[in-house]
Amino acid sequence: MVTYSTHAEQKLSTRGIAREDVERIIVRPSETYEDTENNATVVTGSLGSRTLVVIYRRTEGDVRVITVYHTQKTEKLLTSKVRRGAWRKTR
Repeated sequence: MVTYSTHAEQKLSTRGIAREDVERIIVRPSETYEDTENNATVVTGSLGSRTLVVIYRRTEGDVRVITVYHTQKTEKLLTSKVRRGAWRKTR
């Protein structure tokens, strides 16, 4: 089961992101990272010309989405997060 934090619900609405896209990327991500600062999982996937970034936690088999956003500067974001040790690539 996938649930959404209040913050994630707000971001879906203001950014015009569909739940179906979020859930598709959770199931079939392009890349997966461990967010070492927040004990969460980060997945990315293509959404048109942009990349969708989904940050979530898995608890007791369920997924709790913390936040979602899209970016066109994927490489810059990933390089920055990995370089400073905030994220670690797992897949």
